[in-house]
Order: sequence, then C-alpha cells, then structure tokens
Amino acid sequence: MRKWAVILPLVVLSACARPSDGPSALNIRNARMPDTQRKIPVVPLSEAPMGAQLVAPSYAPTDQGLARLRSGGNSNARLRPGDVFDVTVLDTGEDGLLSATQSKSLNLGRFTVDSKGFVTMPYVGKQKVSGSTPEGLQSQIVTALKGSSVNPQAVVTVVDQPSSAVTVDGKVRSAGRFPLTARKERVLDVLALAGGASSAPSNTTVTLTRGSQRATAPLDRILQDDKQNVYLLPGDQVFVEGASQTFTALGAFKSVGEFPLEPGQTTLAQALARAGGLLDDRADSRNFYLFRNQKIYSQVASSLAKSASAPTVVSVKPVIYSVNLKQVSNFVLMQQFKMQDGDTIYASNADMVDAAKLLTVYQKSVPTAAAPLPGSSSSN
Repeated sequence: MRKWAVILPLVVLSACARPSDGPSALNIRNARMPDTQRKIPVVPLSEAPMGAQLVAPSYAPTDQGLARLRSGGNSNARLRPGDVFDVTVLDTGEDGLLSATQSKSLNLGRFTVDSKGFVTMPYVGKQKVSGSTPEGLQSQIVTALKGSSVNPQAVVTVVDQPSSAVTVDGKVRSAGRFPLTARKERVLDVLALAGGASSAPSNTTVTLTRGSQRATAPLDRILQDDKQNVYLLPGDQVFVEGASQTFTALGAFKSVGEFPLEPGQTTLAQALARAGGLLDDRADSRNFYLFRNQKIYSQVASSLAKSASAPTVVSVKPVIYSVNLKQVSNFVLMQQFKMQDGDTIYASNADMVDAAKLLTVYQKSVPTAAAPLPGSSSSN
C-alpha cells in the first residue's frame, strides 16, 4: 500500500508535465498553426500520395524558364572588331601574283580586326571588314588583287571570334569563354564544353543572362524539356549554381542531424536508414512522423485573367504524415514515398521512457551542505 502511495502521484505528475525531448504523439495530433489556430492535418501514410507525383517541381507551372529567351541561334557570321581570320590567296594564271613561285597558293597571314573595323593585308592594302561576312571579305580581296593577279581567288577562314562567344561560370568543371559557331550551340552544348555541371542535375540551377534579360531553370528541366535548351547568342552569360537538398532527422533515432537526399529518388525508408533507424530502448515505433511544408502554386485573379503572364503566388501548406511501424504494410509504402527538400522526420519517445525520466528526477539524492573552508572554525 505504501508502494502505491509513492507511485500513484508520479503517474499523475507524468501525465501533466513529464520531461521529454520533443512533442508527444498527442501534441502532434493536436498541433495548430500559431497565427490562424488552424489544425495541421495528420495524414496516415496509407492515405498519402505515392510515387513520382509526390515530388513537387521547384518552379511555378506558369514559369517559362529559359524558353522565355528563345532565339534562332547565332546565324550572324559577320566580322566584328577583335575577330581573327586567316587569308589564303589562289592564282592559276601563269603571269599573275604567284608566277615566280612553285605554288599556286599563298597564305597572306593571320589578321585581327581593329577597333575601327579595319585590317591591313599585303597585296590587298587596308580594308574595311567589320560587318562583312567571310564570303563578302573574299570578294573584297579578289577585287583588290585584280591588278596584280590574273585569276585570283581567296579563302577566308575565321579563327577566333571573341565577340561571338558566351561565358560559362559557376559550378562547372572548366569555366571560361566559348566561341559560337555556325552549328548554333545551345545551353547543353556549352555546358558540355565547360566539362558539365559539378553537381547532380536535380540539385543544379542554370541562369541565362542576355543583356538586361535573365531566365532561370533547373538543369533536370532543361534535360527533359527541349524547349528549355535554347539557342545561345553572342555575349550570353550562363551561370550554373549547385545546392544540395537535405532532410532533417530529430528525436529517438540512432543518428540525428541533417542528411542529403536525391530529389525524386530518396524514399522515406532510405531516410529512416540514413538516420540509423529507431532507438530500441527509447522510440515509440507506432508514432513515427514526417513534417512537410507543401508548396502550392496559384495564379492571382485579375482583370487579365486570360493572360498567361498573370502572377503566380507560392504559398505553403503544412502537413504531417504518420507512420505506424508496427504495421508491416507501411514498410512497403515507405519504399514508395518520396522525400522532398526540407522534410523533417521525427521519432517520438515511448510513454514509459518519459515516465522513467520523471521517476529518475524524483530518485535524485538531496544535496548535502558544502564542506567548510580549510582553516575556518566549525563553531561561531
């Protein structure tokens, strides 16, 4: 009887204010938003969406991404200041420019267009070449050689066009400036020239800057949607950013902390394994939870409702998924449930664990008085 007189008050006190490392299952199921007092929905894992459709895109449905900067590509092959080209002259006549040589061709050299758009070539003289195509310059050279050559021909080969280059920087293996050619390079082409992104496509964002315009798209979207792989123009700047996505494990796990995840691939089962699983002597396997801030995209209603450019508002809807690990079927569902960036998994303590903590508090010995200082008198 005396034993129950000691234990009963402890049980009552443990129900009222017991020590714990986090919220109890009852606290979680009654959780409300602090600003609106709206109850946060707690959804059993069996009722949660499964598979790839669970992974929300990192962009709004109305976001055009890089497609907003679509162009026909670098079709302008005209020479500009700073461009470098080679010139070779051919002459089949017996009394022409090359009559004294054994060869019917002569390399005039390599030339750079000056800041005013001119070059000076031997036998040809000073020529205005800025704005001309290589074919047009060939005609200029042939015309200039008519007085000293019987049947002149010219070949102009563009070696370098710094003004027709794009810059690739950021999280790539070999950043730099890359020339655009008549092949009309696109975003993925110059990324390949730069050695590719140093992070996974799902964790990589590509920003294209063209003058005062700027557009951004995830790399995995560019890989999947050909409209995002736009043609580039001279002067374009491509910047690659990489940021790992993570989830957090808190509570009665063997290893708590922040862990990396692969979007669209990491499952809830894998997340539990990365946290080391539940602590056998502490966790309540019936009350395992995942906290998520679900992004919701909605267009603002306006008088231009039919306009595709109506602004999109991104709001967040919190949701809690509950998992009872005593049910074998949930292990199958956990293999299908995909983790998202920012998710938090939480394992609550078993009721007896928190009660044992309270009992430990009451079992602590009463502190004794401190010993007197050396040399002090024991009596006053």
